[in-house]
Amino acid sequence: MTGPLPGGRFAWTANRGHDSLSVLSLTASGDAATLVTTVPYGGRWPRDLALHPDNRHLCAVNERSGDVTWFTIDPATGIPERAGSVAAPAASCVVFI
Repeated sequence: MTGPLPGGRFAWTANRGHDSLSVLSLTASGDAATLVTTVPYGGRWPRDLALHPDNRHLCAVNERSGDVTWFTIDPATGIPERAGSVAAPAASCVVFI
């Protein structure tokens, strides 16, 4: 799971087997979540999610398909839209430095 965005509005989870991302809307206090939607992960067997420091992009490492997929996040809904991918056969996580 990664997130939430500043302000604590959304969080995301990776679902192995189903190969999807779940978008969760968080309450203002952050103590409850509601499922907004589920979208395709963009690869096979999610390994790691990382929110880019710009808070507008989400990167996903795909263990079995050997790639990293990135998404643009709709700031109003929290729903990620696939924006591209790159081969990364041995990647296990995404780190922004």
